[in-house]
Amino acid sequence: MKRLLSGLVLLIAPTLAMAQTIPAPSSEALLQMANGFQQELTENILPFWQKNLPNKNNNGFFGVIDAQGKPVPGSTRSALLSSEILWAFSAADAEAPSDEYKKLAAYAFADLEKNFQDKQHGGVYWMLGVDGKPIQPHKQVYAQALALLAYCEYARTHKPALEQAKVLYKLLEKYARDTKQGGYIQTLNQDWSQGKATDSFNTGAAKTLKTQLQVLQAYSRLLALWPNAELKKNHKELIALLQSKAYNSKTGHFDLDFNNDWKAQGDAISNGLDQEAAWSLVIAAKVQDEEELITHTEQFALKVAATGLKGLDGTGGLVNSPEDTNKDWWVQGEALVSFLTAYQISGDTRYLMGAMRNWGFIKAHLAHPQGDWYWGTDTAGRQRNELRANPFKGPLHNSRAMLEATYRLQLLAAVARSH
Repeated sequence: MKRLLSGLVLLIAPTLAMAQTIPAPSSEALLQMANGFQQELTENILPFWQKNLPNKNNNGFFGVIDAQGKPVPGSTRSALLSSEILWAFSAADAEAPSDEYKKLAAYAFADLEKNFQDKQHGGVYWMLGVDGKPIQPHKQVYAQALALLAYCEYARTHKPALEQAKVLYKLLEKYARDTKQGGYIQTLNQDWSQGKATDSFNTGAAKTLKTQLQVLQAYSRLLALWPNAELKKNHKELIALLQSKAYNSKTGHFDLDFNNDWKAQGDAISNGLDQEAAWSLVIAAKVQDEEELITHTEQFALKVAATGLKGLDGTGGLVNSPEDTNKDWWVQGEALVSFLTAYQISGDTRYLMGAMRNWGFIKAHLAHPQGDWYWGTDTAGRQRNELRANPFKGPLHNSRAMLEATYRLQLLAAVARSH
């Protein structure tokens, strides 16, 4: 039963096609790969955040860690960072129980509850000042959905957190959902009203792919824990919307920014968001538990993953986009999960080889000797030794990638043994 509700990875069953162009790896080889992912998570990624981020002076976390790994005094801090820490340590503890993980998850949950929660209007503030008071109290919908996702993950071992997730869900449905055109708007004022609300991502768009994906992921996890009929309906509508309105079949990529009527604003693409959408949609369909929907999203995911393989350069890293050949840390994590998902679905070893090439890039160019990952590499392949943590960079993407990759390989190894 624990496995039935363990990470989002558990919502994907291995459906390997038998036809393969080259022999598949043995169960022993797959488990060895899985152990490498586990080791990266427990020995490199999580210890960095555990050691460097807690700040007892504000009963929360440092908002910025510089390129040398030192806290920057007097920095503002975001709900996004605290939510990512809560998610990462909750997920790790649910998979491999640890008193230290439990302690930090509880600490992060208390930070969100005591410091970021808007007691008057509900939801979480975007940014706190040095004195702990909100300086950007608007409702960034991405941040609300991320907090919801973090609460759900914590609820696996701390059931009262599920009630906080339900409250946030109801607020999003009441204020952020576009009941006419579908989807969720980008940002709202502190009191959840529309108007001239600040957009901390500076998109200038009414709706964005990034926010829709965060809502989808949060609702997938919430629905797995709370089988509510209204939630299931809204969740299914979002699955359809992402494929029908956000995906651009002409370019083979998702558009990023939209007006209220889902007209794309500009032609920018993101290889990272493409790959994140691919595996997220498969999981969402599994939560819906509808065979036709599962089949459809799996075939869609294969198409998106195949496009992603073309974006790998000679180092094995996935470029941010055709126009931006930097290779950011989070893009690599999403690509790794997407390629392994595609391998699970199809049994096509091209996807496994793409995942292993990408993993080789991560180990060679991103894994930081002081823990966690570098920001990425630039066009020339040099490491971008930028801030280790800031309001937009937490431990969600890479810790999630390691958990997702580990479990997929464990499932694949079980299938290999049975054959």
